[in-house]
Amino acid sequence: MKKKLLWCVGIFVLIALVVLGVWRYIEVRQRQTDPNWNLAQQIYNMENALKEVDEDYECKSISKVTPFTYTDSEGNTIVYYCCQTTYVSDESGEYTGLNTDAIGMIINFTQIQNRQDCKVNEYDAFQCEMGECSYLCWTISPEISCIIEYGADAIAEADIFRMAESVQPPR
Repeated sequence: MKKKLLWCVGIFVLIALVVLGVWRYIEVRQRQTDPNWNLAQQIYNMENALKEVDEDYECKSISKVTPFTYTDSEGNTIVYYCCQTTYVSDESGEYTGLNTDAIGMIINFTQIQNRQDCKVNEYDAFQCEMGECSYLCWTISPEISCIIEYGADAIAEADIFRMAESVQPPR
C-alpha cells in the first residue's frame, strides 16, 4: 500500500513539474514575441544604464509618437503625429500650454525657421518651417500633443487649420 502511494505521489510530482515547465516555456516564448515586452525590456535596460551614470535618475514620463501618413493623388504628403505621454509619477497636472518635450521628439527647436505663434481651437500652437516642410504643433492635454507636417506649397493654410481643429481631446 505504501509503495503504491509513493508511486502515485511520484507520478503526480513528475506531472506537475512537466506542466510547470511547459507553462514557463510558453510564458517566456510569448514575452519574446510581444512587442510591448520588447519595449519594456529596452526601457528597463536604458533605466539601468542611466542609473549607473547617475543613481538619482528617475523616469517621470514615457512618450510615444504615432505617425499617420496621408498622400493625395498628386503625391502631396501630410503626416499627422500624435504624441502620447504617460506620466509615471502622476505629475501631469493641468493643461499648461505646449508640451515642448513631446513636440521636441519630432521638431528640432534649433532648426526652426519662421516660427509664428497661433491657436488651434483654444489651445496654444505654433507654425514653423524646417527645410522644405512646414509644421503646425499644438498640445490639447498634458498627455496629448499633435503635429501636422506638410508642404506649404501643396496645401492651403486654412485646410491645415481645419484638419487641426477637427482633432478632439480624449474624453
